[in-house]
Amino acid sequence: MATASALSGVARRDRSAARTRRTILTVTERLLATVGEEGLSIREVCARAGVTAPTVYHHFGDKRALVDRVVDDCFAEFDGTFRRGDLPADPVARLRWSFDRYVEYGLRHPAHYRLMFQRTAPRPTPAGQASYDGLRRLVAAAAAAGRLTVSVDEGAAAFWSAVHGVTSVLIGGFLPASSPVPALVRDAMLAHFTRPARRRRRSDS
Repeated sequence: MATASALSGVARRDRSAARTRRTILTVTERLLATVGEEGLSIREVCARAGVTAPTVYHHFGDKRALVDRVVDDCFAEFDGTFRRGDLPADPVARLRWSFDRYVEYGLRHPAHYRLMFQRTAPRPTPAGQASYDGLRRLVAAAAAAGRLTVSVDEGAAAFWSAVHGVTSVLIGGFLPASSPVPALVRDAMLAHFTRPARRRRRSDS
């Protein structure tokens, strides 16, 4: 049976390893925001994090896996945006609300947004795919309520294309944050592939 001191030693090592991983991720995130994935070097990560290359490889495998982990962490934070506050009960109002939260996140976290969606060689990551699946479920809810005029896949793709385009234009500085354009795009897009809720007849009540 393990002694209390042995268990305590294991716990200390686990905490130390967790701190090391977090330091490496934080340093990598900052570097990615300035030099991009192509300019990122493990040597620079090690110099700034105060670790050796074998330590990085031990915790993350290789550079690609390290970058993907940073991107996944960004997606986890991004998805948290859509769990704050009360979601509208109406599925189309929920899509409108989600569009606005998406744009707000991009404006608040432009560096994260670029890491997530504007990589030179984008590739799917688990959290990124889960994030898109969440959007697809929102669109599917509108379809289940009889409010969608296109397929769920088409609706999800159209929604993401519209909100990503608007967010990219805003964080690129091509439009001011106060511009009415995002709301115009949002409403035009939703008007195109959703229909109003059917009014209940008196006999239905």
